[in-house]
Formats: sequence, C-alpha cells, structure tokens
Amino acid sequence: MKQYLMMIIWTMLFVIVVEMIFPSSDLKKYLKIVLGFVMVYMIASPMIKLITSTPLLEAGSLSGYVQFYETQFREGKYTPYEEERKKQEESMLTIYKAQIENQLKSLIETSLPVEVEALSSKATLDGSHFNLESLEIEVALKEEGGLVGIGDKTESLVLDQSALEKEIKKCINNFYNVDNTNIYIIVQDS
Repeated sequence: MKQYLMMIIWTMLFVIVVEMIFPSSDLKKYLKIVLGFVMVYMIASPMIKLITSTPLLEAGSLSGYVQFYETQFREGKYTPYEEERKKQEESMLTIYKAQIENQLKSLIETSLPVEVEALSSKATLDGSHFNLESLEIEVALKEEGGLVGIGDKTESLVLDQSALEKEIKKCINNFYNVDNTNIYIIVQDS
C-alpha cells in the first residue's frame, strides 16, 4: 500500500513538472489528455493486475462450490426448495389465520352482544393471495342485555339463535368475503 501511494505521488509530481515545462501552446491540451490517461492508469493499475492475474471463476473454485453443496445435500443439511417453500407458506398461513381470528373476534364482540368462546378458520394460499374458506365460531350471549343504537334511539336487543347467527354472518360478510354456507356458528345457552 505504501509503495502504491508513493507511486501515485511521484506520478503526480511528474505530471506537474511536465505541465510547467511545456509552454502555453495548442499542444498543451493534448499533453494534458495524455498525462490524465497516465494518472488514471497509475491509480487503476492494482485493480487491472487483480483482474488480469486471477480468473474470476477458477476451475478449482467451481468444483469446490459444487462439492460443498453435494456434501450438504448428502448429509441432510440442505433443504430442497419445495420443502422450504412449503414451510414458508405454512408459516404465512398460520400468521394470516391468527390475524383473521383476532380481527373477527374483536369485530363480533364490538358489534353484537356476544362473547366469542372459540373461533377457528380454514384458509388457503393461492399464489400470493390468501383465501378464507370457512369459519367455525362458538359464541355465548353476554350476561347484560345487549343494547343496539338505531338512529337516535337505544333499544334492547334480544335475539333468538337463528337471528343471532344471521347477524353474525352479516357482520362477517361485511368485513370478509366468505360464503354464508362456509360459516358455522354455535350459540351456547347461558
């Protein structure tokens, strides 16, 4: 490194001296171009030597690369692409289902006078899109009477089981695009 810096310093001094010696003439601009090329070459010469002295892909390094991955595959340390992709998809589906279930639970509990006891969902991954296929919801009526605001009035809401199921399905359909036939609701008696 020290030699490289010394070489650049001496080259710069040489360029300055040559420019001072030549008088101002039409040849001076050509001289500056040639001396500029000399400077660029001197600065770039270590990189040029590195590129020309060692080939980028030696035969030994390619065979070593292949051999490394072959031993990993034989020893079971290498996970094939399809297996890794399936693991990632399962992980994404698990996270998606957990988020959907949390959102649905809070949506139903804030919209209707029920408590969600259990909620499970079935979802699939189609390319990069998630599809919510079915929902199983178990709800129980809240102890206090449910109050629903309609316009300016607040009225007590006492729903029978079928009406409650319809309200829950309506609430879910407004939020997600799930077919009513794929929503299964169990209302517990309190």
